[in-house]
Amino acid sequence: MDFKILGPIEVRTSHGTPIPLGRRKQRVLLAALLLNAGRAIPSKRMLDWLWGERAPAAAESNLYTYISALRRVLGTPSRIEAGCNGYVLRVTPGEIDVTLFEDLAEQGLRALSEGRHDTALERLTRALGLWRGESVLEGLPLPAPLRGEAARLERLRAVVVDASLEARLALGRHGEMLADLETLTSRDPLNERLRAHLMLALYRSGRRADALAAYQRARGVLAAELGIDPGPDLRRMHQRILADDPALAPPEASAALRSPAPAELPIDCRAFTGRTAEIARLRAALTSAGPGAVAVSAITGAAGAGKSALAVHVAHQVADHFPDGQLYVDLHGCTPDVAPLNPADVLARLLRSLGDDRAVRPDVDEVAARFRSLTGGRHLLLLLDNACDAAQVRPLLPASPTCRVLITARRTLTSLDAVSHFPLGVMTEDETCMLLGRLIGPERVAADPRAARAIVRLCGGLPLAVRIAAARLIARPGLSLRALADRLAVEDHRLSELQTDDRAVRPCFMTSYRRLDPESSRMFRLLSLAGGSAVSVAAAAALADRTEPRTADLLDRLADAHLLEACDQDWYGMHDLLRLFARERAREEETEEDQAQAVRRLLRSIWSSSGPPARGDRERLRPVSHPAHGKSSAGTLRSDR
Repeated sequence: MDFKILGPIEVRTSHGTPIPLGRRKQRVLLAALLLNAGRAIPSKRMLDWLWGERAPAAAESNLYTYISALRRVLGTPSRIEAGCNGYVLRVTPGEIDVTLFEDLAEQGLRALSEGRHDTALERLTRALGLWRGESVLEGLPLPAPLRGEAARLERLRAVVVDASLEARLALGRHGEMLADLETLTSRDPLNERLRAHLMLALYRSGRRADALAAYQRARGVLAAELGIDPGPDLRRMHQRILADDPALAPPEASAALRSPAPAELPIDCRAFTGRTAEIARLRAALTSAGPGAVAVSAITGAAGAGKSALAVHVAHQVADHFPDGQLYVDLHGCTPDVAPLNPADVLARLLRSLGDDRAVRPDVDEVAARFRSLTGGRHLLLLLDNACDAAQVRPLLPASPTCRVLITARRTLTSLDAVSHFPLGVMTEDETCMLLGRLIGPERVAADPRAARAIVRLCGGLPLAVRIAAARLIARPGLSLRALADRLAVEDHRLSELQTDDRAVRPCFMTSYRRLDPESSRMFRLLSLAGGSAVSVAAAAALADRTEPRTADLLDRLADAHLLEACDQDWYGMHDLLRLFARERAREEETEEDQAQAVRRLLRSIWSSSGPPARGDRERLRPVSHPAHGKSSAGTLRSDR
């Protein structure tokens, strides 16, 4: 959500929809929580703020009603937590405009003190741009303690205004700021620093007489209003202008133009759906500050789970936190029939994006060091999409705590230090139905909701599969949802149905499969013979004719590649579409005799552990027809377990 209090109080959803906040006391209560976000406020203090000494007998009950109402309008009950110390509003740093304002103000003031005037002006201008009014919580009557915090923010705003004027003068922008200075001095006629800035801007614009006249006006106002003479700084500016002090000359224009900040993020998906919890956690990780902040976040998951779409979506949401630029590279670690990019080539590209066009040596360590030097102190977001492994990513990581890195990969990058891991599973049926509706039109889904749900169930919650199914429906307006659902229901044709143009599920699975070692790929193929969506270590060991410790190691490798999912102890699950793909690979790469032997080993294992199956069990474990030959085969086992 976006909470705004630099002006009238306002709350919007992540999609920009305003949220009605209810009656005045309810808005005052939310204002109090926002000004104390993350800190517990005792109930007694809240009662004093809302009613003072005239609290009604039902004040506590009314307070609870207001809290409940705020929880409802904010959509998440856990937003406002009740504890022994009072109520706490939980927000991430990027959700409140005040937090972003203070962060940008700090960056700008620091850059100004270091003489980095262009950076200072950019940060300070963005900080001032967050204000939508002249005061904090404009138009909302605040109790005295809250007015103190609001006044602090307004004083900081005045400091930022003054610092931005100083930066503009240092950059030689005196001519363009005269109108602003005239307006500011008319609003705050007793502010001597504004008067001094106005005098300097006039003098540098060749208007020496006007600058001296501005001093006389300031002197007259101060005498009339306060009965005092101008202070030492204003008098000194007057004397320097009278003496034509050479140090007052405007600075020379910079010979070199500053390179624009890179903005390389791919276009965000307008139909992006769901993943609310993941978005909140990623935003918090990417925008948190301080010594404990995590610099690198990695989204991992199976092919087609929507890792790249989620990363790009979140990156666009937090882009404002990285004014020095957003860098993007597709590392092709998961791209079918394309070799992963070499780290040295990636570094050369990143350096060019940052304005360093010098030729690079092929030595990865040297180029990586240059990249770290160039990114030091900058507020950059680096999105490394489709990473192959940790070795490909490690040289690409900046060392500055002001940078953030977001990685997507199919393998869990456990050997990278200080990484926050975000495993991404399949989407819920409701989310995928909503996604389908946004892609093909909600009216088409509403016309046959049962068929729509059948389609997304057969897509197994994979966003890629849903998008492909939607693309087929868009390409053929006459194709009904029921007809497509019936086609997808045929298991042996499902993967072939899930392909269109340059998108297909099968090649994405193939990329992960080809990166397996021979023993792991054989295990993956044989698991499809067991039927069902889950298999135990003992059953897998029987299928592959391996010891259970060795089998557990192989299954863990498949889980690391997100071709399996570790479930309960000694059990692993396989996604339905992956199971169909594994069955295809078994038909192509295993002989019928090898498949039959594997199934016999599994049956013997079941019989030895629990005795011969009962008649009903035998029905569930009967062989099914082998599609390639149209006859019964022991190469595929059906199981309802």
